[in-house]
Amino acid sequence: MTNWTTALKGYTKRQILIFLFLGFSCGLPYNLLGYSLSLWLKDVGVALSVVGLFSLVFLPYSFKFLWAPFVDRLNVPYLSQKLGRKKSWALVFQIGLVLSIFGLAYFTPDKNTWVWSWHYTDDTGALQTAFIPLQTYILALLTAFFASSQDIVVDALRIDTLTEDELGEGAGTYQFGYRMGLLLSGAGVVALSAYVSWSLAYFLVGCFVLTGFISVFWVHEKPQEPTRTSFKQLVVEPFSDFVKRHKTWHMILIFIVLYKLCNAVLGRMALPFYADIGFTKEQIALVSGAIGPWITMAGIPIGGLLVMRFGILKSLLYLGGVEILTSFAFAGLAVLGANLPVFFLTIVFDNIVGGMGGAVFVAYLSSLCHKSYSATQYALLTSLMAVASSFVASTSGFMAEGLGWSMFFVLTGIMMLPALLLLQLMMNVKQK
Repeated sequence: MTNWTTALKGYTKRQILIFLFLGFSCGLPYNLLGYSLSLWLKDVGVALSVVGLFSLVFLPYSFKFLWAPFVDRLNVPYLSQKLGRKKSWALVFQIGLVLSIFGLAYFTPDKNTWVWSWHYTDDTGALQTAFIPLQTYILALLTAFFASSQDIVVDALRIDTLTEDELGEGAGTYQFGYRMGLLLSGAGVVALSAYVSWSLAYFLVGCFVLTGFISVFWVHEKPQEPTRTSFKQLVVEPFSDFVKRHKTWHMILIFIVLYKLCNAVLGRMALPFYADIGFTKEQIALVSGAIGPWITMAGIPIGGLLVMRFGILKSLLYLGGVEILTSFAFAGLAVLGANLPVFFLTIVFDNIVGGMGGAVFVAYLSSLCHKSYSATQYALLTSLMAVASSFVASTSGFMAEGLGWSMFFVLTGIMMLPALLLLQLMMNVKQK
């Protein structure tokens, strides 16, 4: 257990600050493919149905575990011997990422030469034409591939190069940088597009990926010689290593699924809930959209400090209990209705706890991975969490309709209890 002064000093270490810039580089592409791109497509007259289809470009984020083993075991010719295996892969993916974003900026959706179009009748009976700008779609898919691959490598470098005591600080710093990247590529790009073209806005944000490219050179990774790699080393060994090192591996996997269900279910229904109880779009945008993200970023470094002070498992336990209270706060807001001061306090409470919890959970997942298989194991754990959360969250609308808002949020709080009971059991097993 570390005192608060020592914990704070941890954020000034060079090996920790590097991941602020790498996290920033990883966060940049995400909103370029979602929030900002959706508005750009709408601006140029792309049908809403097609805008929805563009959500499929995020598939590489869900399936990145499929190529993560190659990052762990295969070298980039020449570069890996000079720089290190994962640093070399990071540079390759970042070059691809910059070029694909520049491609999005150049092949604007309204000027694509490859277009798939069809006619349909709208609600008024008028004949409309929908089109998919195929060059934009392909480049967005490539951007998602390189972005998710960059995530694989940066996560692996964080696990490989930081000590176990530094994982909390590293996770907090990375998460803070990631959120800053999201803000720039989301609200920043939209605001910039009011003064310059969407194309120029994307080009300028693409240049910021170079912050990650430069930062990679400051990461200390040992250069590695080419190795012979078999299917067993690529696929089987990462799984068998995880099982051998963690006697309670089955409990760990169940815990990873359970711990984030509360957030996933609540988060999916948050915006419809705000509107349904009477808040205006302006109030929702100001409190939840503008203030909320900054509060989350304030919570992220506090989460890293908690890990340094109390350790990862105790921090997860404490924050899990607090997250139950955030669900109950939403239940109280449902009873009170459109009360702006209570709305503000609830959002502040929820976002700061969410930022803290996100940093601690990233540190926990990182601590589970072996440095020899960091890319593969971390990608698998995060994919397991994402797929399970998405599946359960898809039923959140039915829960809200059947229970009503107050009982719905009480239920989301109760959903955290199995995870905390399992965590307490794992802590007891570890102490024996």
